[in-house]
Amino acid sequence: MLGSYQQAFAKLRLSPAQSWPESTNFRAPYKPFMLLAVSDLIATGTIAQNFIEYSDALLEAFDRYWQILFDSPKFANPIQPFFYLKSEGFWHLQAQPGMEQRLAATTDIKTIGQLNQLVLGARLDQALFELLQQTYAREQLRQSLIQTYFAPELWPALGMIAQINTEIFDYSRLLIQQSQRTFREIPATDTPYQVEVRSSAFRQIVVPSYDHCCAICGIRIITPEGRSAAEAAHIIPWSQSYNDDPRNGVALCGLHHWVFDQGLLTITPSYKVQISPLVDDQPAANQALIAFARQPIQLPNQAHLYPDQAALNWHNQKIYRK
Repeated sequence: MLGSYQQAFAKLRLSPAQSWPESTNFRAPYKPFMLLAVSDLIATGTIAQNFIEYSDALLEAFDRYWQILFDSPKFANPIQPFFYLKSEGFWHLQAQPGMEQRLAATTDIKTIGQLNQLVLGARLDQALFELLQQTYAREQLRQSLIQTYFAPELWPALGMIAQINTEIFDYSRLLIQQSQRTFREIPATDTPYQVEVRSSAFRQIVVPSYDHCCAICGIRIITPEGRSAAEAAHIIPWSQSYNDDPRNGVALCGLHHWVFDQGLLTITPSYKVQISPLVDDQPAANQALIAFARQPIQLPNQAHLYPDQAALNWHNQKIYRK
């Protein structure tokens, strides 16, 4: 059974084009990257049942593989391999209720809106899913993808991404557990995780808890592929606290993240916006910032992830420019 799926993984239908680098054998790497990302989520237990959602976790895992080839995920659309893998025989899309015929007649999906309208998720052959839950079989299937579709110089980097994805999900679980305990401005011990692991895990918890909205202005921008403009901002800077507790975080847009870090804006322990008097109220453009003064912020969808009041008080005293 393992051998047959190794062969299936080595015979994926990929689009050939000279625009793709030699390191991918001049073929589009979308499907291999999607399958590698799925295998990582199964390895970490993030996908525990044979049902694959097009989730933030899957999108971010895919993007980490993509960044091996490109510095930006700009040209990566994971929605397309998620849809087109249905042609491989082992990947089965599950339609939204009542959308079965429409999905069967659909030949292309490019945006998160189209996908959510038609597709609940995907299922693997049960035999394949069971193999991917086994460490040895999963590694053999990963090697079928890596050695077939990528040049040898990329193999170490592909293995490193799998390790990073595993550490991110491990650290995410640690942060969730930490959020159930008494908040500490500075944890007792530092963590051994590298910067990319820490920042990705922190964002993976904080941003979705605010429904990808800026807590200050409420703006929610999602790209057609499902990427969010919201950022995870530390209340007490990590450089001073070494604290990735989700309660030491708040989701902000790029503008309000910068203003918050510069101390021109703070959030009071009563969860209201306070604007520094150093912000000039004369230029008309500044009114878009000043308008939020004394307004309540948008809070997370779970009370135990609310910004900690001690952390907010620290920001008021140490960072905010009075």
